[in-house]
Amino acid sequence: MVRVRVRPVLVACRGCERDGAARATALELDRRGLGEAEGAGACADKARSRYPVLVIEGCEQACGRRWLAAEGVEPVASFVLQGEADVAAQADLIAAALRFECVR
Repeated sequence: MVRVRVRPVLVACRGCERDGAARATALELDRRGLGEAEGAGACADKARSRYPVLVIEGCEQACGRRWLAAEGVEPVASFVLQGEADVAAQADLIAAALRFECVR
């Protein structure tokens, strides 16, 4: 039996001083094989045509979610980075949440 694992699109926010951390976290999750990283404002067609779409926000302003809404896309989940934790720690928290969702 062949199992196909869905790789979500990981949309990283753009627009504040923490967008670099969101982008780095999305890229780290991509490197781990847990999704495909994209930046908000890029590849709208991929966000519209793929499912699931997840958002990684650098702060509470929700720039990534707003960009997706303008493109007609509703993400299944949104993760807001916590404080000044490093990229690996942020990626670990999100990876744990993704694994939990896959098990449920």
